[in-house]
Amino acid sequence: MSDTDPRSRRVVVPGVRWLRFPRRLEGEYREYQCQEAVESFRVNAFYILLLYMLLITGIYALAPEQVRGWWLSTYIWVGIIVLVAGLLAQVRALDRYFPLYAGLGSFLAVAVSVAIPGFIRDSGSVQLAHVSVIYALVIVYAMVGLRFTVASLAGWGGGLVGALIAEKLGQGLDWQVLHRTYTGISLLGMFLCYSTEVRDRLLFFNQRQLLRQQRRTQALAERLHRLSREDSLTGLANRRFFDEAFDREWRRCKRSRQPLTVMLVDVDRFKAYNDHYGHLQGDLCLQKLAAEFRRYSRRGGDLVARFGGEEFVLLYPETDEVEAQQLASRLCRSVRSLAIPHADNPEMQEVTVSVGAAMMIPGDRHSAGDLLEAADRALYLAKQGGRDDWRMYEAPPPVRLVKESKNDEGER
Repeated sequence: MSDTDPRSRRVVVPGVRWLRFPRRLEGEYREYQCQEAVESFRVNAFYILLLYMLLITGIYALAPEQVRGWWLSTYIWVGIIVLVAGLLAQVRALDRYFPLYAGLGSFLAVAVSVAIPGFIRDSGSVQLAHVSVIYALVIVYAMVGLRFTVASLAGWGGGLVGALIAEKLGQGLDWQVLHRTYTGISLLGMFLCYSTEVRDRLLFFNQRQLLRQQRRTQALAERLHRLSREDSLTGLANRRFFDEAFDREWRRCKRSRQPLTVMLVDVDRFKAYNDHYGHLQGDLCLQKLAAEFRRYSRRGGDLVARFGGEEFVLLYPETDEVEAQQLASRLCRSVRSLAIPHADNPEMQEVTVSVGAAMMIPGDRHSAGDLLEAADRALYLAKQGGRDDWRMYEAPPPVRLVKESKNDEGER
């Protein structure tokens, strides 16, 4: 496989082998690992107690009668530690403290288990007691869910404290037996715990990278979707978005028998403005007008869009003719109030607009295109009337055909 083949490149995950991510990532991992561990321990605590009961009954049955009572009264504390840790795990408010109480409980369980053989004289009973050491270490490294560092500290620290107790207060330990049980199981448990944490860290890192990639892809998709429906210069909706919204509102108003109003707005003598001030100033002028027009789209179905060039379109569902006339008049006044200089507009010497408005109640006799064409005719009339004005489309009266009477024919 060539070096240029992407499949030959291995992803290097920082800090996995040393069980230490960079600081910020390490904090996220510990929160993740703590939550996963406590959720698992809520269930595992039951199985740990079950194994404890099987172990304690088995050793009790095999132990000599003279040490049964003492051994049981001492080793019962391991069960109490497991029970308390299991109950604390059920309290979700204490989840973030799981490494603390689980680590402390593991430390005490190992210390008690290692210390017990130092107080037993019979060699057969000592070997049985070492079975409890194996049990404690397996539970700490494999079932509690502690991180490698915490589990190792609990295992070796508890073992050291238990050995000191046995040596100082008891009769001492058989180091050969302890070495074969405690040391061997500890090393094996550390290896398993280390391998598990490496796997978990890789899984966490991959999930995090996948989530970041998904968010990035989603953000790009949303941006592309927005750009496909937004005019890049003014930030208003583009013609494509307007066509979709216009068709949707037409069908909705048709079902509800509500009026639908469309306004076409054209900047007066904008070509002359561009020629005089330049295209950059022309773009800035359109942006100012767009910001002003955006104020006229406040209801849910209202829409302001750039129709093309210096033309804008406003869509108003459920707006009758009287409201449309008021809106058109206000629109012309608000543009004049911007006072954008326009030396080649002889009437006002500032930028003005002409507005053509049309209102229909959608039905089977008309289409959405008819409404848009009516607004365009009204805009033409506003331009013809001197600009800086608005017109409301008025349908021409119907033509009536009158038949000539026979008397009229005779007179002719």
